[in-house]
Amino acid sequence: MASLVTFDEFESGARPQGGTIKEVVLSEVTNLISKERPLMAMIGRQAVSNTYVEQLTDTLGSRAVNAQIEGVAFQDTSLAQPTRHFSHVQSFAKWGRVSDENRLVGHYNGDPFTYQVSKAVEELMNDIEHSLHRGSAATGETDVARQLNGLLNIFSGQSGTLTFTDSSGTTLTEEVFIDLLQVFKDNRLGVRPSMCFVNSFLKRTISEYSTKITRNVDAAAKMQSLIVERHSSDFGDLDIMYTEDQLNSATKVLSGSSLCFIDPQYFRAGWLRPPTVEQLSRDGFRDRFQINAQVTLLYDNEKGGGGGTGFVPYINQA
Repeated sequence: MASLVTFDEFESGARPQGGTIKEVVLSEVTNLISKERPLMAMIGRQAVSNTYVEQLTDTLGSRAVNAQIEGVAFQDTSLAQPTRHFSHVQSFAKWGRVSDENRLVGHYNGDPFTYQVSKAVEELMNDIEHSLHRGSAATGETDVARQLNGLLNIFSGQSGTLTFTDSSGTTLTEEVFIDLLQVFKDNRLGVRPSMCFVNSFLKRTISEYSTKITRNVDAAAKMQSLIVERHSSDFGDLDIMYTEDQLNSATKVLSGSSLCFIDPQYFRAGWLRPPTVEQLSRDGFRDRFQINAQVTLLYDNEKGGGGGTGFVPYINQA
């Protein structure tokens, strides 16, 4: 006589197939997409009132001995006016609709309309963070969207590209890393980068820098520590922040990775419209929503940060 076992009501370990066993479904929904948005969290924010925002930039003259004779006569010297640079406000949007039937039937995670709205808000905020890093400025036309200029394109497009480099396959050793920081001092920019945004391979690279570092490990704890969250050098202290929105090479031995330094006092998110959720009029037997945010990246000076692209990670291959 065969025994009655639970496997009789399951198909290859899957959910019950029409038997009497009650399902157990947890109400929490796990989304596997990251919600980390370090750049947006670390820079300031301010309201703007136009889709085209201009800022003024000027540069002090080079330092000089400037010794003058006694009673020197007035000299007519050339004066330079500040120059303008601009930022475009980009419109971000998400839409969705849920049928009446879908809202009427029971769901383990509550009202599906409410859930889809909250999910879309998170997706929209991720899109904004991505554009703050990688956006490419576009003026826009009737059928072409405006786009904001992100960090990588602001720095790579600066005049003379003093603080940004296309490394074309340079391995990011600690010496190369510090050379990138020294540029700010050598060019007397008055900029003090305190944040560095990197992808996963370059985060591992920096965590393996060992100059002047002693790692004491408790042998009994059987734990290895290999992480650098803050890097200090002659050119300042940097918080090292992982972000998936910087360029990442295909593998740890290929070029293509990027990093960005910023002095946060020079950058702000300029909001024309903060994230706004609207429930639209009903369209047949279904409910609709739309979400809109309008924002740009404001920067006081294109040399308020720097970094480079095309780096090869420097990870121990042993």
